[in-house]
Amino acid sequence: MPYSHYFRISLIFFLCLFIFVPGCGKPETVAHKRSQFLMGTLVEISAYDKDEGKVQSAIQSAFDEIQRLEELMSTHIPNSEVSKINQSAGTHPVNVSAEVLEVMERALYWAKQTNGALDISIGPVQDLWGFEGDHPSLPDKNTLAQKLSKVGYDKIRLDHQTVLLQEKGMHLHLGAIAKGYAVDRAINILQEKNIHHAFINAGGDLKTLGNRPDKTAWKIGLQHPRKPESVLASFSLSGKAVATSGDYQKYFDHEGIRYHHIMDPKTGYPVTGIMSATVVTDTVMDADALSTAVFVMGVEKGLAFIDSLENTEGLIIDQDGAPHFSQGMRGLAGFFFESFKENLSH
Repeated sequence: MPYSHYFRISLIFFLCLFIFVPGCGKPETVAHKRSQFLMGTLVEISAYDKDEGKVQSAIQSAFDEIQRLEELMSTHIPNSEVSKINQSAGTHPVNVSAEVLEVMERALYWAKQTNGALDISIGPVQDLWGFEGDHPSLPDKNTLAQKLSKVGYDKIRLDHQTVLLQEKGMHLHLGAIAKGYAVDRAINILQEKNIHHAFINAGGDLKTLGNRPDKTAWKIGLQHPRKPESVLASFSLSGKAVATSGDYQKYFDHEGIRYHHIMDPKTGYPVTGIMSATVVTDTVMDADALSTAVFVMGVEKGLAFIDSLENTEGLIIDQDGAPHFSQGMRGLAGFFFESFKENLSH
């Protein structure tokens, strides 16, 4: 089975979103940019201030916060709180921090609101497909059915400061929400350090702080789903969050079919019909969760759901390359779709 296209981010890092930053407008305001590999992706922090010592300290504090949260929530760290929850599935509840509880509560909220399109108990299925390793593959149907029986957000119990998975074999995976939460927390750190102009991009989960130093909005570019180096669309953003889920982030090709990492919790197979789903809202945690949920829900149901939410907009690119906008998304965007479809196969 060929894996030549699988998880290109591990070979050549590319962002799901690009950000364009022209001249700052204030000569005394200097851009300070640093990047670090955290939470399975490259995290870029850019902050603007004339005091280099102040801004570098703030950036380091923001990175430290992301790393601290990763150590609480990563399933790749054996002694993380989430790993301990998984290890105790079907046996006893596990005491957790306020941060893990907050993420769990929000994940279950969106699970209920989306009728399970977002389901953090999808871990057994994701593990079976192997997208976190070097050799993902099509699973045996019987084994998949057995793993799928362990999926169900309604089998997760929260009680004050404890989390219980009701059945052995259950496995949480917070990848669809934890990274966004970490970016939100890092932005809060920058604010506490008196930084007024900044953005953080964690592999496409992006949050802006204030405007650019020249008081204009940040200009965000959306990656072309089939051309990693190209920008498909752009839109202005100020003090908002954006996240994109796409079939091009982790995938493999087998017999002419693309299998990607965004699973339908009801079938255990990758969702079809959509290339990417982008959500703009107030927090990266919500944008992260919603971009996954909308991808699973599909174009019609996904857009209807976005339109039912306050302060939330979205854009879905379907499998044919056609864009579908929420009611207010066109007002945010300047799009470049003219050459999109003809370039899909290139």
